[in-house]
Amino acid sequence: MEKIFTKKLNNIDIERRIVLSENLIKGFPRGHEAYLKFKDEDGKVWTFRCRVPPGKSSRPALSGDWFLFVRSKQLKVGDVIEIALDREKDRTGRLKPARWVSISRTTNLDDGIL
Repeated sequence: MEKIFTKKLNNIDIERRIVLSENLIKGFPRGHEAYLKFKDEDGKVWTFRCRVPPGKSSRPALSGDWFLFVRSKQLKVGDVIEIALDREKDRTGRLKPARWVSISRTTNLDDGIL
C-alpha cells in the first residue's frame, strides 16, 4: 500500500465533507465531480463523491457515502484517517495503476498530516 494522504479530522470533516490536499487529485478539472470507490480495512467498498469547486484556491472534497463511513466507523474530531493506493506489480516488477483506494482510521501521527 502506498500512503498518499493523512488527515486529523475536524468538525467540517465530520459534519459536512472532508477537504483533501490539492496535490492529491492533480489534473482533475475545477468545477467537476466524480464518484470514487474506496475500500475500508474490513474490505467494504464505499462510494464517495469527489468534487473540485471552481476557483483557483479551491481544494477537492469528499462527500456522499463519506457521512455513512463517518457514522459506521464512529469517527470523531481528532481521529486520524489515512488514504492509500493499493497497487500491484506486473510481471516485470512495474507498478500497475491503482485498483483500490483504501481508507482507514490510524493512530499514526506522521508529519504529513493536514
